Amino acid sequence: MAEAGIYADRVRALLASPRIVEKKRPRAADWPVAHPEPADFAALYAACDGLVLDDGVRIFGRGELSDVTQWLVLEKGLAWPDDMVVIGERRDMVVVLDLDVRAERAGGGVLEVGADDLGAFDRVASGALAYLLVRSGAGADDAAPPEPSARRAARDQDRAALERELARPIYPGQDRLVASLAVELGALHAAAGDRDRALAAFTRSVDARLRSVTRDAEAAGHAAGWRAAAIASRAHAAAAIADECEARARA
Repeated sequence: MAEAGIYADRVRALLASPRIVEKKRPRAADWPVAHPEPADFAALYAACDGLVLDDGVRIFGRGELSDVTQWLVLEKGLAWPDDMVVIGERRDMVVVLDLDVRAERAGGGVLEVGADDLGAFDRVASGALAYLLVRSGAGADDAAPPEPSARRAARDQDRAALERELARPIYPGQDRLVASLAVELGALHAAAGDRDRALAAFTRSVDARLRSVTRDAEAAGHAAGWRAAAIASRAHAAAAIADECEARARA
């Protein structure tokens, strides 16, 4: 009951946001997915059967979810598992809820995926209600996944927070993001004079970069990764570590 009350309060805060330009009356409709409905989503649907934000994001009604998901999977020939559900859209993207019932994808969450590349997922929130609260400015994601948290830490140049978030399980297919953020972390370690941790972060960046390229591009990827580490180190006045990175780029 306490959990339901917390979600109800958060739903009320969301629905009071001036950024919601349309909301549908709640209606009786069964959860159409074979796996259990998340409690936060159930609380949202108890108050409204879909909504639209002023940035164009539309969340579908409960009864639409199965049909929309099946249509997209069949139309685009996608090999999505049955615990990934399309819950919304915008002109340029699809919003997907990954239930991850088999604990195969780092806990799942809400994913945004470009309409022109339905295999490139970007995890942006822990759940549907948190996603809407953050997007509308009506609240925070109290259990934010590591990807948005790490981006925020990198913007703030918070070395400890960035290291902590990158140590958490990252959603599959995020190698390019990891490569970029690990360079940022390595640069912050380099600026602090922590050579070993800087090189460890840079190595992780290069390894992630290599996972995102074909085998015939690995040599170029290796060199480019270490050159990026050298540039980042030099930008943080860590000349000795930059020289070591440049040597690794040539190796």
